Amino acid sequence: MIRSNINTEKSDFNIIKNNDHIEKVWEVIEKNVPIYFNKMIEDQASGPDKRKRLSEIFEDGLDKFHKVDNKYKSFFGKESMQEFEDEDNPKDFKSKLAIEIPLIRKALQSKYEAMKEWQQKFSWAKATDVYGIFFNLITFMNDFVDETDESAFSDYNELKDWKNLIVLNDDDDYNVPGVIGMGIKSSILYFLNPTFFLSANKNTLYGFYFLSDCEHFSLPSGSNEFVMVNDQKEGANRRYNRNMLIDQNYWYPYDLFGLYSLRTYRLLEQLCAKYSYKLSNECRFVHVHTFMAQIWDLKIDIINTMTGGDQEEAR
Repeated sequence: MIRSNINTEKSDFNIIKNNDHIEKVWEVIEKNVPIYFNKMIEDQASGPDKRKRLSEIFEDGLDKFHKVDNKYKSFFGKESMQEFEDEDNPKDFKSKLAIEIPLIRKALQSKYEAMKEWQQKFSWAKATDVYGIFFNLITFMNDFVDETDESAFSDYNELKDWKNLIVLNDDDDYNVPGVIGMGIKSSILYFLNPTFFLSANKNTLYGFYFLSDCEHFSLPSGSNEFVMVNDQKEGANRRYNRNMLIDQNYWYPYDLFGLYSLRTYRLLEQLCAKYSYKLSNECRFVHVHTFMAQIWDLKIDIINTMTGGDQEEAR
């Protein structure tokens, strides 16, 4: 997407949820998932070796996930959240959030130039707003999990199936503008329950960018929906004296993101089954994240060029 286009009458957001558009995008993603899957395991020649390679890749993904997920579950667990509520001390919550949650701590400690503005906004954000957003988010998650049948969820295949997630997109009860957006919210949900939630971060959105062949599918902006071209903040370029950097689409609708993510997981299940390797529904979106990380590694040179620098710290 193009940043200057997002709030206009010809905004891409007016089109990307249309069923015809979704199916055009999915047709390309569906074609490319097996291609990238094969690239992921191509260094192994025989069937048994490929199964071993799959085990190495996905087990490594699970190991990385489980190294940090307990920190999220401990901080946002029912007992912990109840204690914060009983103490009614938003400043203490915000302070501990910055220290104990790896995602927030890493963002605050980052030396990456693009993070400076966010760091300032986080420090200025009212503790009561940050406190309230996360309580609303955790309440939403618990209600969603309690009310959603996992086996039925596994078969979600239309955008309307994800209607309960629409409120996460732009409802004021789940946003602190410029501070707590979909990237942070979805990452928290992901670490708390990867059965139902996948993180809409650089890793996954760039994965879908490449899986969709970087195509614009006739969107008004002439750009791909999974990335954001920042045409409002230009950098230097020796030849043209301007350079528009590209990042993940921070405002990508989470319900639509969930649809593509779950369809991708089902494809990965089928592909792994060919080599007698079984993925776990309980950690389904950890597996999707792991697959997207492989695409990131394959395309890292292109990503660095698009974003104007080394992305490993920002990943």
